Amino acid sequence: MPASLAAGYCGESTVDAFLKRVGKEYPLPRVKEGRRQLWLIDDLDQAIAPFNAPADDIAKDL
Repeated sequence: MPASLAAGYCGESTVDAFLKRVGKEYPLPRVKEGRRQLWLIDDLDQAIAPFNAPADDIAKDL
């Protein structure tokens, strides 16, 4: 997904806020072709999921 969707998916209020955290708290884009950058939802899920939480327990916390 493009940065604008990835930012909202991760709960960031702006694309700039998301991009500032890319490479630190969020993964680098999987597709990087010039200005086109795309993130995979699985990579974002792993970044925003609580650490050491089984996948089926995540929804209960939200």
